[in-house]
Amino acid sequence: MSVKPPDGLEQDRQKLQQASLQHPKGEHWADLTDLNITCSPQKAKLDDNLAFTVSFKLRGGLRRNYVRSLWEKAYDDHDMGFRVGYWVSLVKRKGRLLSVEVKKDKFVRRGVFFWTRNPELPYRVWATVATEFETILYPKTEEEAQNMLFDVTRTFEVPAKKLGRGQHSVAARVGVKWGKHVFTERGQATAKSPTLKVQIE
Repeated sequence: MSVKPPDGLEQDRQKLQQASLQHPKGEHWADLTDLNITCSPQKAKLDDNLAFTVSFKLRGGLRRNYVRSLWEKAYDDHDMGFRVGYWVSLVKRKGRLLSVEVKKDKFVRRGVFFWTRNPELPYRVWATVATEFETILYPKTEEEAQNMLFDVTRTFEVPAKKLGRGQHSVAARVGVKWGKHVFTERGQATAKSPTLKVQIE
C-alpha cells in the first residue's frame, strides 16, 4: 500500500516545526529578564505594611517555541498541556555575604491545548492558560498566550516590623522550572534583582 506524500502546505508546516525545535546557538531555553522590584512606601514607620511588587519576563527558546504550529504538533502527539512552575522570594541582605529570606511564593501556570470550534479562530488547535489565581484565560493571539504564561507580576505584603528599624537592602530572587515537551527540553532558570533600599523608622 503506497502512502501519499504530504502536499506542499503540509511539507512547509513540517519544515517550520523542525526549524522551531532546533536550539539556536547561544540561545538559552529560558532567560528571566526585565526583573524589577519596587516597594510602597519605601520609607515607612514600624507599624506600617509594605507592598513589594516583583515583575519579570521569561524569554528565550521556550517562549519562541510557544506558537500555534507547535501547539498543534503537541496536540497530535497527545502532549495536551504545559506546566510552568515559578517561585519568587524576597531576601534581606544581612552583612556582606548573608541573606535572610523575608517571604517566598510558589505558583504554577498551565497552557492547555484543545480542539477549537471558535469561529473567531481559524485554527484546528488553540491554547488556554490556567493561572495561579484559578482563572482560565482565552488568548486571541500567540503573543497574548505568551504574555499570559511567561510575564509575571507578584505583590507581597510585609509588615515593616518584620524588617525592623533601620535601612535595609531587599532583593528578589526568582526561578522557573518546566518539563520536557514536544517543543522544549526539560529545564530551569533563576535570576536575582538589584537591591532596593527600604528605610524603617
